[in-house]
Amino acid sequence: MTGPVLETQGLTKSFGGLVAVDHVDFTLPGGGLHAIIGPNGAGKTTFFNLISGFLPVTAGRVVFHGRDITGKRPHEISRL
Repeated sequence: MTGPVLETQGLTKSFGGLVAVDHVDFTLPGGGLHAIIGPNGAGKTTFFNLISGFLPVTAGRVVFHGRDITGKRPHEISRL
């Protein structure tokens, strides 16, 4: 069995006093089809922008195929 494709550990994003994503621990196994769902304003787009490098992470980390990609820019992540 292989490890997860994507993991977040304590992923947090704050905009001033507003915490948009709050200490999210997430594991995405390989294979299958997965979705992130929730109501408007729940932080889905912010979460995606954090894992894809479009927004800087306030706290926590993002791991892709075992490699820490926290702080990498989108063009660097796209080459992985």
